[in-house]
Amino acid sequence: MRGWAGWRRVVLPAAGVTAVAGIGYGLTRLSESDAAVNWAQLASVALGVFALVPPLVGTWRRRQPGGTSTIEQIDRAERVLRVLVHEQWREEIVMRDLDEPARLPVRWKISGLDVMDQGEHVEGLRLLRSWFGFGRVRFDGRTDRMPEMASRFRKLDRRRLVILGEAGMGKTTLAVLLLRELLKEPQPGDRIPVLLSMSGWDPAAEPVHRWLGRRLRENYPALRAPEFGPDAARGLVAYRRILPVLDGLDELPEAMRPRAVNALNAASKVDSLILTCRTAEYVTAVNLHDGVALAGAAVIEPRPVKSSDVVSYLRDRLAPGQRADWTGLLSALKADPDGPLPKALSTPLVVWLLHKVYVETRSNPAPLCDAGRFPTAAAVTDHLLDNLVQASFAATSPDDDPTERHEHDHPFRSQRSWDPSEARRWLSFVARQMSEIGTRDFYWWHLHRAISRRWITLVGGVTVGLTVGVTVGLTSDAVVALRSPHEGSLRDALLFGLCGGPVGGLVGGLTGGLILERLKGYTLEPAYAKLRWRGSVGRLAVQLALGLVTVLPVGMIAAFALWRVAGISSQVDNLILYALVIGVIGGVTLGLNKWVTTPLTNDRPQGPLITLRRDLQLVYGRSLTFGLALGLAFGVAGTLVNGFSGLLHGAEAGIAFGLAGGVVFTLTFGFTGASSIYLVAVAMLRARGRIPLRLMSLLEDAHRVGLLRQVGPAYRFRHEKLQDRLAQLDDHDDRPEPK
Repeated sequence: MRGWAGWRRVVLPAAGVTAVAGIGYGLTRLSESDAAVNWAQLASVALGVFALVPPLVGTWRRRQPGGTSTIEQIDRAERVLRVLVHEQWREEIVMRDLDEPARLPVRWKISGLDVMDQGEHVEGLRLLRSWFGFGRVRFDGRTDRMPEMASRFRKLDRRRLVILGEAGMGKTTLAVLLLRELLKEPQPGDRIPVLLSMSGWDPAAEPVHRWLGRRLRENYPALRAPEFGPDAARGLVAYRRILPVLDGLDELPEAMRPRAVNALNAASKVDSLILTCRTAEYVTAVNLHDGVALAGAAVIEPRPVKSSDVVSYLRDRLAPGQRADWTGLLSALKADPDGPLPKALSTPLVVWLLHKVYVETRSNPAPLCDAGRFPTAAAVTDHLLDNLVQASFAATSPDDDPTERHEHDHPFRSQRSWDPSEARRWLSFVARQMSEIGTRDFYWWHLHRAISRRWITLVGGVTVGLTVGVTVGLTSDAVVALRSPHEGSLRDALLFGLCGGPVGGLVGGLTGGLILERLKGYTLEPAYAKLRWRGSVGRLAVQLALGLVTVLPVGMIAAFALWRVAGISSQVDNLILYALVIGVIGGVTLGLNKWVTTPLTNDRPQGPLITLRRDLQLVYGRSLTFGLALGLAFGVAGTLVNGFSGLLHGAEAGIAFGLAGGVVFTLTFGFTGASSIYLVAVAMLRARGRIPLRLMSLLEDAHRVGLLRQVGPAYRFRHEKLQDRLAQLDDHDDRPEPK
């Protein structure tokens, strides 16, 4: 065991047992009945056994010797990952409008800046170039001719490429298209290109290979399936099966950029990669005292988009009824190439904005030719950005047929109807919060940062103290009063547990994570769960069997020892029954927990919606399981010791037991509660009118209409300029739509 990561497997169970013992002792002070004392001790036994589950889970997960995947397992993981990445980007490219038949041609050339390694390190020493003195590396290409770009990349000695350019010039677009082209027709020796955002990486705290392995596990949960061994992601990196496509070096702090480049140069396992960065930021990173160029990498830059290409691109997309309105603008692009409008349209971003705001909405673009209203290229860009959200939602409303609104049927259309002005106001709040944090990635489990920590703590305390305690207490008392389990009926005990356990445990599990939020601060991350009955019944049976074999002997021994020490009863049949129930409950709990957290080999990449759903599934699954287990243990204990009767005693026992279950559940299972915190944050922000109740649905629809892009489990605005512009709007800003 190293540090807290190892000691917590001992400390947390001990803390859980101590907490339960303290609550049990307090309960004995509330009641003068000897039976209540006995019940408290028995409840402590039941809860204490569950404190043994986390170490067993940890041991179970590390049962494979060596801790590394075999070559055969890595080969299988590579084949599965190639399919997953291809499916992921095939859909994403469609949503980003990057797969158009007549794509806007953006020309790329080798950089003339002094930011590239020596030519022989990039392309090797070519004989003809050496004879005739042509030492310059060549790398020309166009985004509408991606097979040529892919072929040129494959000819690089180390297959290292740096894509530079100013904001809006299409760096990420080129990286994505190149990724897709390399996947489309792989050649022998090709590695799997995987796009990862560099935002949030600290090369000093996390080495390159470890960071890549972690991001692969987060974005592609299928790599964690048992068939691929204990760590297939790390094996894919170690055996050079991955081509990292690292997007956004400029998003790291300035002092960290040269360290990141140095770390990539020193990483022996990462000899091929694609890197994107703004031009000025990369030049600065290379020229700092500790900076250096990416070794062996070709560095390319874009050329400004030609006005003739823009005119051709727009004409191909105009409907017959629109062409008359666009005559003046298209003529202006040809007549005055140095005007504000042609200058603005020299970047692919602004061309795309013009298409979304005016072409798709069938609006008349004549006002854009007014130099008095739009005297600069920046004014044109800001106008288009201000109207983008409203235009996108107005032009892509859901279909009228509700039976066709499925996630994959219409990727360009939103699934719900949103008021365009409200959608922009809500998205501006999200953009403002991201800018205040200083990030380009929106993770739903960070939403609570928009709320004062005092409010989160208050809501957590009230929710845990009242909801769990009152729910479990009232449920317990109602069942006790109606069924009288103190008469010794096992059937009544089971009924008592089945009624009270799921209700109290579910609420306790959903809110118990708020305790952990207070303990862990802002380090919450979503957990993984996969609830799929079809095709997994056999796997569930195996996990339950393993859980019973693992926990049943431990539970029975612990129950026997504590039963005798407590001196509750000398009846052997009661002892055996109680020990058997506790062991079975613990085994089933462990088996279900293992089953629900085991990924499948065909699991989709981790998108934002998927991570939220799976975290909620895990919360509900564990809460129901643990609540049922607690209820059963509570019911059996209450029946055997004949200790419950009366409203007051039932309420006292229920409140104490509910609070104990919430604390132990939080400590022993290490429940992060990311989705619980998210739901609380959404409710509080919705009450203030800052976001809709279905925030994730809004963001998913914004992704569908092209306003957001999806990078693993995070959403990003289509471009950082859009985020920055929306962040500047206040809640009551209402800019006019284009006429």
